[in-house]
Amino acid sequence: MSKIEIKKANNMPVQEPLVPEPMVPYSCKNSRTVYAMCEVNEETVRKHLAPTPFEYVSNICMIYVNNFLESPELPYMDSGIVFTVKYKSMYGGYYMYEWEDNDAAIATGRYWGYPKKYACMTLEKDGDIIRGTTTRKGVKLIDIELDLSKSVKDVPVLHTTFPHLNLLTIPNPDGPGIFSQRVTARDNSSTCKTLSNLHGEAKVTLNCSPNDPIGDFMPVKVMGGGYSITDFLATMENGWAKVIDTLI
Repeated sequence: MSKIEIKKANNMPVQEPLVPEPMVPYSCKNSRTVYAMCEVNEETVRKHLAPTPFEYVSNICMIYVNNFLESPELPYMDSGIVFTVKYKSMYGGYYMYEWEDNDAAIATGRYWGYPKKYACMTLEKDGDIIRGTTTRKGVKLIDIELDLSKSVKDVPVLHTTFPHLNLLTIPNPDGPGIFSQRVTARDNSSTCKTLSNLHGEAKVTLNCSPNDPIGDFMPVKVMGGGYSITDFLATMENGWAKVIDTLI
């Protein structure tokens, strides 16, 4: 009978945990992102923030699709919609909705409060045209088309992107309700290097699936988009999230 080597047992199953050990550091050379900066309806943003402790700051958001597949430790595709929010005196970037295609990456992000769900992403470049899509349960939730041949100056940025402000929520195991809820902040921007960031005209289409209401933000006013390439690194010093408040 073979002997099972027991891991650190910091997640399940304890015999062979889903999340890689150690969880950090991890990296990705040439992380590629297509994104669009959009203005959406303020009332819709406030509605989606209502279940959170975060305050409304702006109706400008970033909608993106990211290719993180060159990561040797945790390869995945990623997409989402990000707003700047405020918690007490702290401003940060809040991932309102986010999707990935790797269950280990989803579980890792949820350790820190990122609201990740499973979906399938594509990111393709054909000359000056870059297209990113996100599909979940047969619905194309996100469709971004960027045309780099049509230059756009002064593409807006989020008021604040870092730290990422998250709401780490753990359900009760023995019935309805929340067992624990904490506000976390995570910022690894100091060890990430932007290699290039090109701007152009962008088109965005968003749709809802039964439990993915990103289509609520339509219609969007697209103010420009971009295609960026970044060397990403999350270190032991900055790759973890910090608990800044315990709500429950």
